[in-house]
Amino acid sequence: MRVITTSQYGPPEVLHAEERAVPSPRPNEVVVEVKAAGINLMDTYVRRGLHGLATTPLALGVEGAGVVTAVGGQAMARVGDRVAWEHVPGSYADLVAVPADRLVPIPDGVSFETAAAGLMQGLTAHYLSDAAVPVPRDALVLVHSAGSGVGRMLTQLVTHRGGRVIATVSRPHKAAAAVDAGAWRVLVRDETEDLGAALKELTDGKGVDIVFDGTGKTLFEVSVSAVRFGGTFAAYGYAGGPIPPINLWEQPPGVRLVTFRGATAQTPDEWRRSALQVMRWIEDGTLDVLIDRTYPLEDAASAHRDLESQETVGKLLLIP
Repeated sequence: MRVITTSQYGPPEVLHAEERAVPSPRPNEVVVEVKAAGINLMDTYVRRGLHGLATTPLALGVEGAGVVTAVGGQAMARVGDRVAWEHVPGSYADLVAVPADRLVPIPDGVSFETAAAGLMQGLTAHYLSDAAVPVPRDALVLVHSAGSGVGRMLTQLVTHRGGRVIATVSRPHKAAAAVDAGAWRVLVRDETEDLGAALKELTDGKGVDIVFDGTGKTLFEVSVSAVRFGGTFAAYGYAGGPIPPINLWEQPPGVRLVTFRGATAQTPDEWRRSALQVMRWIEDGTLDVLIDRTYPLEDAASAHRDLESQETVGKLLLIP
C-alpha cells in the first residue's frame, strides 16, 4: 500500500509516495480502505516543520473517509461500514488504521468525498460557535477567510444559529462562496484599502459581537479593534503567521481574547455526538460542503502547492 511521506521539512516537493505493509488493526482499531483524504492548511504547517509536535519522518494527512476492511477485537464497527474520521496521522494513504473512537458512520445520502471534505472543518466550526464561543441569536459576527475552509462552515453555522456574518475573503473570486454560505456582507481584503474603517462603517461604529479569526498575525490588530466592548475575539489558526506576544493593557478595553487549539476538552462520547451532528447537518443541507478540486494520491505535492497559492475555494481532496 502507498502512504504519502517525507523525511525532511520543506516545500511541497519533499512529499512522495512510499510503499508500506498493510496495517493490522489493534484491538481498539479498524483498518479502512481510504476513498478520499482531506487536505488542510495544518498539513502544510506539519510539512514545513511549523507544528511543534510533528517530527520526521512524517506520514501526512489526518482525515478521510472510506470502507472498513478489518476490525480489531474490541472495535464495534463491521467490515463494509462506510466511515469518516479526523485527527488520525497518516491518512494520505491507500489504507489506514483508525482508532474506533475516532470513527463516525457516513449517512447513506452522503458521498465519501463530501464526508471527507466536511467532517473535520465542520467539527471545528461547530465547536467554535457552539461550545468555545456560543453565538447568540442576532449576534453580529466577523468571520475571516469565509470563502473556504472553516470560515465557510462558521458562516453557515452562525447563520443557522440566527446570527449575521460580516465575511472577509482574500481574493475577489472567493466572495461568491461566502455569499452562498449565508454572509450578510462580504469584504474583499485585496480590494479594501482600510479594512478597519470598512468594518466600522458596516457596524455604525459599534463593532461586532464576535470575531472568528484563523489568519493569526495578519489580521489580529484590525480584528481586535473591530470588537465591541464586552465582545469576544477568538483565534483558531495562524495561516498568516503566529500572533506575536501582546501586552493585554494595550488591547481595546472590555474585549475577551480566546484561543482554540482543537476540541481538546471533549470526551470521546462528546466528540462522537458532535461528529454525528455534523454528519446530520451535511445530510440535510444545513452544511453545504464545497469541494474545489480532487487529486490522485501521488499528486499530494500539487495539492499542497495549490492550497498554499490561496487561489482555491473550498476543500481539496486526495483520491487513492
